[in-house]
Amino acid sequence: MHHWSLSTQSRFLNHGSYGARLRHTVACQQRHAAEIEADPMRMLTDQLEAKLDAARCGIAQRLGADPEGLVFCENASTAIESVLRSLPLGCGDRVVCLGHVYNAVRQALKRRCQETGAVAVEVPVSLPFDPMKLEQAVMAEVQAGASLCILDAITSGSALRMPWTSLAAQIKACGVPVLVDGAHVPGQDPLALRELEYDWFAGNLHKWGGAPLGAAILAAAPDRRDDTFALLTSHHWEEGMTRSFHWTGTRDWSPWLTAPEAWDHLEDFSGGWDALREYQRQGSQAVDEALTMAFGTQSMTPEAARTAMCSVPLPACLQSIDCETLERVLEQRFGLRVPVHALSNCTMVRVSVHLHTDIEDIIALGEAILACAQEQG
Repeated sequence: MHHWSLSTQSRFLNHGSYGARLRHTVACQQRHAAEIEADPMRMLTDQLEAKLDAARCGIAQRLGADPEGLVFCENASTAIESVLRSLPLGCGDRVVCLGHVYNAVRQALKRRCQETGAVAVEVPVSLPFDPMKLEQAVMAEVQAGASLCILDAITSGSALRMPWTSLAAQIKACGVPVLVDGAHVPGQDPLALRELEYDWFAGNLHKWGGAPLGAAILAAAPDRRDDTFALLTSHHWEEGMTRSFHWTGTRDWSPWLTAPEAWDHLEDFSGGWDALREYQRQGSQAVDEALTMAFGTQSMTPEAARTAMCSVPLPACLQSIDCETLERVLEQRFGLRVPVHALSNCTMVRVSVHLHTDIEDIIALGEAILACAQEQG
């Protein structure tokens, strides 16, 4: 644990929300921030654009993306709303998304629909998860008429890997643009973005890529770049996607400058991405099997949908509990930081597995939930 910035007193099982930084990465970010503070004019006026270009190209290379179509953003939600506000949606346009869409994206879409008269259509996700059934349901809505489809690559609350690559190709073949919410993908899955079908791909680097908070990317297909604009209008609004996104006014650029080095720090520390990903998947499966057995519930995650996170259905007597209430109980009584979600008529706890995850904390989580179930029952 001493390699990480996490407190040794923390029972942190929520890497999927905020990530965690290696101390080496935090020191690297502090160095970049200190260089800016030491001579703001030299760094921000004379050198920043070249340094950001180098960082952008470095991340593009690590994600197998075309650097000319990749820009940094603060987070995936910012990237996605930038796309929503760039699109000329109109009254009656249908925007198809998944029933397990990230709530911030749902709210951004709701707001955009209220402004334009467009309509959001959520495709239900059944549990236990059936990828083929979902594909059929999504394509039925797309073929019924759609102006945009938002696809979660890995759902947030239910922690399921969606069949997004095959779905995106099918949707684009229907002439419908595809916005991929890949918030959890960079670092967790190997990527070759230039080989995949999509119009826009938004991904966080602070979750599974090891970067500081405030580091994310938006990748745009070649024919979408000239019409994709940053949320804030600043000096370079009409000078191309890269310049318009990278300068929206004074901000902290150190997370973006640190991102390629953070990626390499985590790769070196873990012994390579393949080894890290296998460790996470095996750990996630083991946690899923152990907790479902302890809770007397059924796993909702087929092997093809397995990620570094697992969302485990709670015991029957806790299915109607308020999620925020249970989260507070787990934190205040047991010192456990872990999210609880209610989706598709199922209340579940989501556990993230990373190199800093302690088996003692997993055991403590199971015991805490069983204690709450006994009190509730």
